[in-house]
Amino acid sequence: DIVTTISRLSQVFSLSVENSLKPKYDYLTEELGGNVRTVTSFPAYFSLSLEKRIKPRHRFLVALKKDPHPFPMKYFSINDADFATKVAKCSLKDFHNFRDHEMLRAFNSKNSIR
Repeated sequence: DIVTTISRLSQVFSLSVENSLKPKYDYLTEELGGNVRTVTSFPAYFSLSLEKRIKPRHRFLVALKKDPHPFPMKYFSINDADFATKVAKCSLKDFHNFRDHEMLRAFNSKNSIR
């Protein structure tokens, strides 16, 4: 399974283990209810942005109390419009407002002066 996964997503080799792969895997297992099988069935997960796609979509459904467990990986592969209207059952504008707020909050917390 691992060899097939790696061959399907060779760009994984260019990603930092500490800065990209580990945080994404930790979020997958700790927040989304995923595991190694999830990774082998959806290796593209590692090519997605944790801060711009994974966390905002998951947290949006959590905020709406519509988050399934485990979180379906297909929710990450569809476009924003389909995610908002078909999965979250809301407007694209509502999702974008939430996502932008989350990204701004993450940016401010990373760049705050201590």
